[in-house]
Amino acid sequence: MRGFVLAGMVALLATPALAQGPGRMAPPPDHWMTFDSLVQAVSLTDAQKPDVQKHYDAINAVMKKLADQRRAMREQMMVGGGPPGGGGMQGMREQMQGMQTELDGHVTAVRGLLTAEQQVEFDTLEKPRLMGGPGMGRPPGA
Repeated sequence: MRGFVLAGMVALLATPALAQGPGRMAPPPDHWMTFDSLVQAVSLTDAQKPDVQKHYDAINAVMKKLADQRRAMREQMMVGGGPPGGGGMQGMREQMQGMQTELDGHVTAVRGLLTAEQQVEFDTLEKPRLMGGPGMGRPPGA
């Protein structure tokens, strides 16, 4: 059953990238995975759900914020301006690195709420990446 859930998630994530065509990046995701998928993938107990939900919501809030910022940047660049905020690409990279650090902290916190058996399953899941993941570009120096 878990293999089926994971295969379904992979198919959902891959479809937008394929639809973009050659030379076009997929839009950044504005969420990690559904909470129900996470619950099922690691067999969360009812007692674990509230604490994990808090970190899950925080992860998705960061991903949505970045997706909104990228959308705004694309729109501004299309009308002839540079990146919003005046920080340029270096400023954007630094902001993304800070957001990735925040994401990583929440992922680590979720993992810490799991049993050893659940951690094994959790470790097999694709984690949210703002840089260096599929359709996300590569971090500096990579």
